[in-house]
Amino acid sequence: MPIRIMGLKRHYQAFDGRVDALSGIDLNVSDGDFVAIVGESGSGKSTLLNILCGMDKPSEGRVLLDGECLTDLPPSKLALMRRSKIGVVYQFYNLVPELNIRDNITLPRELDGAEVNEQRLSEIMQTVGLAGRERDFPSSLSGGQQQRVAIARALYQSPALILADEPTGNLDENNADEIISLLRRLSMEQGITVLVVTHSSRVAEAADRVIRLKEGRVVEDVRKQAQVNP
Repeated sequence: MPIRIMGLKRHYQAFDGRVDALSGIDLNVSDGDFVAIVGESGSGKSTLLNILCGMDKPSEGRVLLDGECLTDLPPSKLALMRRSKIGVVYQFYNLVPELNIRDNITLPRELDGAEVNEQRLSEIMQTVGLAGRERDFPSSLSGGQQQRVAIARALYQSPALILADEPTGNLDENNADEIISLLRRLSMEQGITVLVVTHSSRVAEAADRVIRLKEGRVVEDVRKQAQVNP
């Protein structure tokens, strides 16, 4: 999903005055890109991600996703776009411990009244390397496996865009590398646009493009040469 960000600003009032979380972001992201957004804490990374997934509104500026202005959509249409086109992956997985893997993956769509697509579910379980584990519960999985379930839940919606907030931040190096490889394959093989907010140099090394934020502004934007499929 192509993304166009124009003049994006986000400020809010704190007890000691105004905070400028974003101070004018202009970016274009091509369909199928794997982009790492990096920067120190407080640089605006998470604020940008929250606006892109429709969980926050900018103070100024516009965000176009696939040509549609996200920032102008009413809440009902915004929620529909978020469910149908955007998959979000978090650092701490956000799985429901009382539900098995199958039900964790399908829950968002079932809440919309959709029937479970068993073939789609089976394909996704193969993609994330968890075939045959549908009836297991999160407590029986490693951190890396739980993050795979979180990615599978995002994939089940057939998104054009995946937004990941520190997806390797709670993992050891081996599991982190597996998650990075999986996200990269989704970009390369399925054409999904992947934006990852991260502190990890390993994620940045794997990305097609690295965007560095500082004090709410883009201070570096580097596109790498094409990489081989891992």
